[in-house]
Amino acid sequence: MLSKYVVVALLIVCTWINGNDAYRDNDLTVLVAAGRKECFYQSVKSGQSIDVEYQVIDGGELDIDFRISAPSAIAVVTEFRKNDGIHTIDPTDEGDYEVCFDNTFSRITSKTIFFEIIIDNNEGGMDEDDEAWKKFVASDETYGDKLASLEQSLDTIKSNNAKITQYQVMLRAFEAKDRNIVERNFMRINFWSLTNIVVMLSVFALQIFMVRNMFNDKKKVRT
Repeated sequence: MLSKYVVVALLIVCTWINGNDAYRDNDLTVLVAAGRKECFYQSVKSGQSIDVEYQVIDGGELDIDFRISAPSAIAVVTEFRKNDGIHTIDPTDEGDYEVCFDNTFSRITSKTIFFEIIIDNNEGGMDEDDEAWKKFVASDETYGDKLASLEQSLDTIKSNNAKITQYQVMLRAFEAKDRNIVERNFMRINFWSLTNIVVMLSVFALQIFMVRNMFNDKKKVRT
């Protein structure tokens, strides 16, 4: 009896690791050149939801125009000059969704953008491939209770792992954004500090020149 549960557990774990498509997470960091627009496409099935999260981590005023278009080419989300955003489309139409970042309003500065696309199967549970392991065992009440408990535990672990991975990716994006802001502020501080030093030295030299001219002995004085 014990060996049967061990085999079933191994089958569930292997299926859970290799074949579960209920949750997909894709993230990218892209460079959108000045005056350009970059678009990306994500295929979804009916009954799924799509979450798109983005933030500008470097470039200019950290703003971008953003748009999500449905497979019917209708814009479902449109934003202008935004630093970041989180959008959920639920339910979705089956087809390819278009995610675009538009930097055409900027003629000089390129933008670095981190974005994440999460596909979630709202129907939950396992798909047909994930159910394949059930044919290897016979059903009984004791086994059914233990199997249900094992499935629930694995689903909880998978969900927690996915959330941890998502949080780590977002923290890395926030860290990159903050580092770019700090480096840019550091360069600005150095530039304006140097400018102030040059101005102060110029004023100091001008004052010395004017005072020396005021007490120049060669200057003729009328009596």
